[in-house]
Amino acid sequence: MVFASTVDHAREIMGYLPDDESALIIGDTPAKERDRLIAAFKQQQLKFLVNVSVLTTGFDAPHVDLIAILRPTESVSLYQQIAGRGLRLAPDKKECLIIDYAGNRFSLYSPEVGEPKPDSKAVPVTVPCPACGHDNHFWGVVDGDGDLVEHYGRRCQGFATFLADNGSEVKEQCEFRYRFKECDQCGAENDIAARKCHSCQHGLVDPDKKLREALNLKNCLVIRCSGMEMNADKDTQGKQRIRITYHDEDGAEVNEFFRLDTPSQQGAFYHHFGKHALINRAEPFRASTVDNVIHSRKKFRKPDFVIAQKEKHYWKIIDKLFDYDGKYRKAEAL
Repeated sequence: MVFASTVDHAREIMGYLPDDESALIIGDTPAKERDRLIAAFKQQQLKFLVNVSVLTTGFDAPHVDLIAILRPTESVSLYQQIAGRGLRLAPDKKECLIIDYAGNRFSLYSPEVGEPKPDSKAVPVTVPCPACGHDNHFWGVVDGDGDLVEHYGRRCQGFATFLADNGSEVKEQCEFRYRFKECDQCGAENDIAARKCHSCQHGLVDPDKKLREALNLKNCLVIRCSGMEMNADKDTQGKQRIRITYHDEDGAEVNEFFRLDTPSQQGAFYHHFGKHALINRAEPFRASTVDNVIHSRKKFRKPDFVIAQKEKHYWKIIDKLFDYDGKYRKAEAL
C-alpha cells in the first residue's frame, strides 16, 4: 500500500508502477469502482494500491506486507493508522516492511506510536532489560538531572529466536516484567491486568474487591496514598532500621519498618517492598544498608493504596496496591 500526499502526487506515483498490477483510489473515486478495486486488491489480483487519505482507517487487507509512506504528517494517530494497515496477521506472512520516504519524526519503535502518552511530562526513555539485554523504549519521566523518575513499561519487548523441532524459526517474547501482579498461590508474575495466573491458572484477586472488603471492615484502614517518606529509624533495642511512612490526602498515615542487618532481612525488604516499588527493576539495586536505601529513595515509587489492619497498639500493613486501575479514585485524581 502506498500513501501519497496529494492527488497529483498519487498520479505521478502511478506512472512508476506497472499498469496491470496497480490501482489508484482517491476521494473522487466512484463507490462502485472503489469497491471493485479494493476487492481485487484483497484477492491479490493487484499488487500495488495507491491512495490519498482514504484508506487509513476501516480498511483491512491482512496480506499487505509493505507500506510506503510518501506523505508527511504531524499526527501520531494517523501515522499509527497508516502503519497498522500492514500489521495484520495472515497465513504465511512473516513480516511487513514499512518505508517512510517523507521523513516523519515518528519512530515505529517509540512508545508514542504504540501507546497513548500517560502523563503530560512523559518523554520516550530507554530501559534495558536485565534478563535479555533488549533496549526497551517506554514513556517515562526524568528529573532535572536526567535521572529516571518513573517509566510506564510493563513487560520487556525483546524477542528471542530459536529453532523448533520441525526446523522452523520460533519467536518468544522475553518474560521479564517491570510491573506485575503477583499470584498469591504460586508467586508467578502476571500482567497487571491479568485475571488468572498464567502459571498455575489460579484466579487473581480483583484489587477493587480488596479495597471494598477492607473499607467494610472496622479494623481496617485504607490509605489513598498521596505521599511516601523514607527515613532512618531505630527500634526499641536501638538498632537501625528504615521507616517508610505512607500519607493519606486527609492526613492519616501508616508506617512500615525494615531492618537490613542480614541477607534474610534484605530479602524481606525486597519481597515486601522493593520488587513492586522500584521504578526501574532493570537497574541492579541491593538494600545492603539503611543509609544506602535512604540515599537511593528516589529510585522507589509510592503505591496507590495501602491497606492496614488494626493490631493492639498499631496499624499493621497487610497489602499495598501498585498500578491500580479501577473504580476507586487515586490520590492524584482530584
